[in-house]
Amino acid sequence: MRKVSRCVFVSLFMVMVPYWGSALLDAQVSPAGTAVAIRGKVAAFNGQELLVATSGGEVSVKVLTGITITGEVAATLSEITPGVFVGASTQKQVDGIFRASQINIFREEERGFLEGHRPQTSLPGHTMTNATVEVIENLAVQDVNGPMLTLKFKGGEVKVFVPPNTPIMRRVTGSRDMLKPGAALRITGTQGADGVVSAAGIIVNATATPPPM
Repeated sequence: MRKVSRCVFVSLFMVMVPYWGSALLDAQVSPAGTAVAIRGKVAAFNGQELLVATSGGEVSVKVLTGITITGEVAATLSEITPGVFVGASTQKQVDGIFRASQINIFREEERGFLEGHRPQTSLPGHTMTNATVEVIENLAVQDVNGPMLTLKFKGGEVKVFVPPNTPIMRRVTGSRDMLKPGAALRITGTQGADGVVSAAGIIVNATATPPPM
C-alpha cells in the first residue's frame, strides 16, 4: 500500500448527512485526539488500512475489526410510506416551504437516530430533519407536482416537499466488500496525537453512481 504523501487533517461535521457532492470535500485542521469525520472516495483498501482520496489529499484510516459499516443504495419514492423513519436534507424557500435536496431512508434499527430538525452544518443554508413520515400528500408547488411529507419528531413537525428527481437513498447493512476503489464514503472516527485516524463507523455508497448533489 502506498504511503500518504502529505499530512491531511480533517474537520468535525454533523453525522448523517447524506451529501456526496460532485467534488470531494476539503479536509481541515482538527485537534488531535478528537472525533473527526472524513468524506471522500476509496483509493485503496488492504483489509486493515483504508486510503481515502479527498480534494485536500489522501488520508490513511485504520479499519479495526468489528466497526460498523453501513451501505447506502438507491431507493424510490414508493419506498417512503407513513411510519418510515427518514433523514431529509432540505432548503427553505422564500415561501417558507422546505424543499428536499435528498432523502435517506433509515433501517428500522436506526429509528430515532439524531431525531429532530436542525441546521445541516456540512451544507450551509440547508437543514436536516430526522423524523417519522406521518402524512404524504400529493401537491403542486410552484407548478411542480410532487409529494409533501409531514415529518414528525419529538417536539414538532416539518413539512417537506419532494420534487421530481430528488435523490432517495436507503440504508442497508454493509460489509468490507463495499470498500472498493472509487466508492464514495463518509467516515467517523478519532485522530490520535500521532495524526493517525481510526474509524469508528463507515457509510459507503453502494450504488454505481452517487447521488448528483
